[in-house]
Amino acid sequence: MGPQETEDLTGRYPKLSAALLETAKAWNGEPYTWLLGGSCGLLLQQVELPQAPRDIDVYADLAAAKRLHHSAPGTMLDEPVVDRTGPYASLLSHYQVGECALELVGGFEVWSQKSWYRIEIEQILAHHAPQAQIGSYTLRLMPLAHELLFNLLRGRADRYEPIANVIRKHPHAHQPVMNLLGEHNVWTSRFTAEVEELVGFKWT
Repeated sequence: MGPQETEDLTGRYPKLSAALLETAKAWNGEPYTWLLGGSCGLLLQQVELPQAPRDIDVYADLAAAKRLHHSAPGTMLDEPVVDRTGPYASLLSHYQVGECALELVGGFEVWSQKSWYRIEIEQILAHHAPQAQIGSYTLRLMPLAHELLFNLLRGRADRYEPIANVIRKHPHAHQPVMNLLGEHNVWTSRFTAEVEELVGFKWT
């Protein structure tokens, strides 16, 4: 993300930008890997969204999430707890950062459409994470390959269709991590066919 896009973010969403800056300030000095995902991560990767981001979603591996909780920005709203809601399972904790809600998600897994997907931040996603500059801090973002798979699993066409549009513009930038996620998780042939139709290249 270039300086102009970062300035646009600050101008369009000043409260969100301030909260992201506070989050980066709190955690960028920590030795634990975390990635910004959700609507904020999509916005910073030029994905067209139907509405403005309402909160901040941060992902980490299970052990890292436990550590990051102790130095979290803003006001702590609860302690990390294992949450199993529908097809999802993760370690969740919540914070109020300025005027924005922040959710820290550790060890996320989802079972849906007879497929199983587990995020692996340190092993896979961090090595393919795009970067965005917020003030003097660098944020690392969840790759669009993850965002596509996650939103397709939960049936969010309003998310996965614009994500796929961005991926199709630069397929070679996204295919390596997409293939790794294909190899490390469990997918049905039907789901694989849906992904290939969206991104326009062979997958898994």
